[in-house]
Amino acid sequence: TNLRPMSSLLAILPTAVSALTSNDGTDSTSMLTVAAVTCCAVAGGAYVLKQYSAKTVKVEEEEEPAEDVSGEIEAKLPKEPITDKEYTLEEIAKHNKDDDCWIVVEGKVYNASPYMSNHPGGAYAIVQFGGEDATEDYKEIHSKTADKILARLQIGVVAKA
Repeated sequence: TNLRPMSSLLAILPTAVSALTSNDGTDSTSMLTVAAVTCCAVAGGAYVLKQYSAKTVKVEEEEEPAEDVSGEIEAKLPKEPITDKEYTLEEIAKHNKDDDCWIVVEGKVYNASPYMSNHPGGAYAIVQFGGEDATEDYKEIHSKTADKILARLQIGVVAKA
């Protein structure tokens, strides 16, 4: 780690204090303090930027472990998603209650009812999108693990208009 730029700035501070002290004994230390703090902040920020911009940071999304689903929930979930059944938007809109909640994500229809009590965000997080397209909100916050659980809840697709 190279701290020379910061050391150089700190080394000139005594000289700056002398220069800001007038011949009649009054001093301008408050002005010096502002100048010193500003210099240190700028130099420190520049130093940090230089150090971190030189490094390439690669962020890879790690595969999350599959979430355990309790035996009770597992028994309610279909083994395979249902992909050949079509539902109209009018039919989907009827399923917007706590005990009967369907959502649409990317044109696929999901019966979220069996999973609502296990949802980490609570049932309301799902019910508020009951009978509607939740694609944007779902994709914004859910992980690959959630996608795996959601896939098990698919009961069909939205019918083409």
